[in-house]
Amino acid sequence: MTRVPIQDPPAPEPPQAGRPATGVPRRSVLRGGVLAGAAAVAGWSLTACDTGPTQRQLDAETLLPHAQAALRQQRAATALAPRNTAYTEALRTVADQRGAHLKALRDEINRLHSSTADRIDSPPAAPTASVAALGVSIERSATSAADACVGLSGFSAGLLGSISASCQTLAKVQLA
Repeated sequence: MTRVPIQDPPAPEPPQAGRPATGVPRRSVLRGGVLAGAAAVAGWSLTACDTGPTQRQLDAETLLPHAQAALRQQRAATALAPRNTAYTEALRTVADQRGAHLKALRDEINRLHSSTADRIDSPPAAPTASVAALGVSIERSATSAADACVGLSGFSAGLLGSISASCQTLAKVQLA
């Protein structure tokens, strides 16, 4: 019988310089660390950026005070109509027209930025004391709408231009 010499199993190779013991190349580990750090910084910086309001939101904000004025003036005309019999029909017309303006403005604001439309029904201002005071208020609304429509475009600009003309008519013809 011949004896076969028993050989010891090969010894594991010691890790080479610059290579982790797990067998993953060092460069891969470094690249992964750099990419993870860059991704974390990019993610943080993107969440910190605020792009600000959109143009639609800005347009809705421009229309908001006009809708609030229409609501106040509609309520004032409705409240004044029974107390001023000489102007009852005119005040009903004013209330109807300002109500139509309010509906159109509310619809447009809702289309542009629905959460802005929730602010239309803010608490009403002090009641309008007279027909003359309501006429002055409507004239101010006409001027304000004309000024604001210049800064808008499209349907919103046309809507405010139309409201401005209607308010001038209401103030000059109905309440004169």
